[in-house]
Amino acid sequence: MRALTPFKSGPLARLWVGQSLSAIGDQVQRMAVIWLAVELAGAGAGFVASAESAAVLVIALFAGAWTERWDARRTMIGADLVRAALAIIPVVAALMGRLDLVVLIVPAILLVGLRGVFDPALQASLPRLAQGQLLLGANALMDATARIARLVGPALAGALAAVMPVVGLLAVNAVTFVVSALAIASLRRELPLQRPQTSRSRLELLMLGVHAVRRQPVFVYLLSLSGAVSGLWMVALWLCVPLVVQREGLTGFGLSGLGVVGLIMGAYGAGNLASNLVIGGLEVRRPVQMVVLGMTVVGAGLALMGMAASAAPPDLAVPLMMAASAAAAVGGPMSDVPFATLRQTRFPQSEVAAVYRLNIVADWGGMTLATALAPAVLAFASPAVVMAGCGLAIVVVTIPGFFRREADAPILAE
Repeated sequence: MRALTPFKSGPLARLWVGQSLSAIGDQVQRMAVIWLAVELAGAGAGFVASAESAAVLVIALFAGAWTERWDARRTMIGADLVRAALAIIPVVAALMGRLDLVVLIVPAILLVGLRGVFDPALQASLPRLAQGQLLLGANALMDATARIARLVGPALAGALAAVMPVVGLLAVNAVTFVVSALAIASLRRELPLQRPQTSRSRLELLMLGVHAVRRQPVFVYLLSLSGAVSGLWMVALWLCVPLVVQREGLTGFGLSGLGVVGLIMGAYGAGNLASNLVIGGLEVRRPVQMVVLGMTVVGAGLALMGMAASAAPPDLAVPLMMAASAAAAVGGPMSDVPFATLRQTRFPQSEVAAVYRLNIVADWGGMTLATALAPAVLAFASPAVVMAGCGLAIVVVTIPGFFRREADAPILAE
């Protein structure tokens, strides 16, 4: 398969293995933190998700003024090691009998926030490791790490939670960050040390992404749309699903509680991965339209998931939610893979990290706003209704995108 071609490159394969394990660890931690938060605060768990999103937004917004002067490989290694230390803090506190909500949540917020440092450096490094059609495949593989994690992580979290305290799952994440750091350290030859950009002031570096995107109006539109969709997606999938399972006492396939959440999230991961393998092997001729179509598919699937949760018979609710979850997930790679390659091919390499950082600000800004508002909405509507409403809202906001007339040249010239 063309989507698997990057595996022939040893450096890309090593990077992919490290990122895949790290992404699985992230999912295990995310499942543990959100489940504990739902148990402790109910719908107020939305404020935990909002705080995490705000941390990513703030770090991504201001980190460029400093990290653009750093070597990308060393930046990624440092971010991984710091995140490993943060992940282990609640575990140590639990062993000492001093674990409380603050000790659990604050490191989790900082850990998630460091994505604003790591992810732009990774995006800027990929064009140095792959060019041409191989770059599209490399983006698909890196995107697949999150998809695989959504398949494996929830199931692994559910299985581990049956035999160990939930807080112990955070140690799994710490180990995967160390593995990721070692994989990136092995790329010393392929990613030689970059000299700092001393010609630009910190203010210029801070505004670099804004100036770059202003030259291409279609990116202004796509970033705005991505922020709105990301916020609605976050509320529907990561907040409403655990709340529905908890409040309705949903069971399926002999599982309950976190195990059922794992089934639904695992189905999402399966749909993600299947779609990713197909998209990674395509020659996308109209990338902007593909991005919009992918978002629409996500919205339609989430709407169906909410309808299943609210209207399906109890014995069919979980299987139908899993099916709708997998259908929604198909749209993720349809949107994310061409969007990533658009960023890397429409802008000079010196601007890629800054543009991606702006993308993070848009996405996580949308998540911050949506998750902050969600508890108030959930006070008046059930989680299933909110989930369906979020999905329908995504469909509504993406439809105008199909009628835009910007130039939509192929991503890559053969």
